[in-house]
Amino acid sequence: SLPRSYIYQKRWVKLDADYLRYFDSEKDAYSKRFIPVSSISRVASVGDQKFEVITNNRNFVFRAESDADRNEWIRTLQQITEERKSKALERTLMSPTINGAADLANKSGFLELRGFKHKLFVAVAGDKVFLYKNAEDYRLGIGITYIEMNVGNVKELDRRGFDLTTPYRIFR
Repeated sequence: SLPRSYIYQKRWVKLDADYLRYFDSEKDAYSKRFIPVSSISRVASVGDQKFEVITNNRNFVFRAESDADRNEWIRTLQQITEERKSKALERTLMSPTINGAADLANKSGFLELRGFKHKLFVAVAGDKVFLYKNAEDYRLGIGITYIEMNVGNVKELDRRGFDLTTPYRIFR
């Protein structure tokens, strides 16, 4: 079969103990996509500067600026996913959907969000509000972004609308 050709878009990528997230730029407070570290099953080099992050249901291909940079990403991701697996027993509340524990969400359902054409699936869990493209992504735990409510507040607008205000952005 023919090798797949990808169109790469430059993204600012951040990795912490819980999530691999990517952003339009390093100035953005809210990600375009988040992948829970706990859903990553494997990380593999796939040729020139490229590596693949394999989750239970979806694969993400990234291209680094050099092979050395790629190797560093792979090493770090492998290390963090290993640590994650060894700590899996201690883990309690993570993202609202990990390991099918969707009932960890305090409230979830579809909402219209200004700036998005389609309704999003939104889940409130603990002090975070998670945004997903759809219910399927919610089930997989792969989302768009999450809003930390310890820096936000909510204001009712009208019969059906409300603002979720943070220092960086207003979600309506």
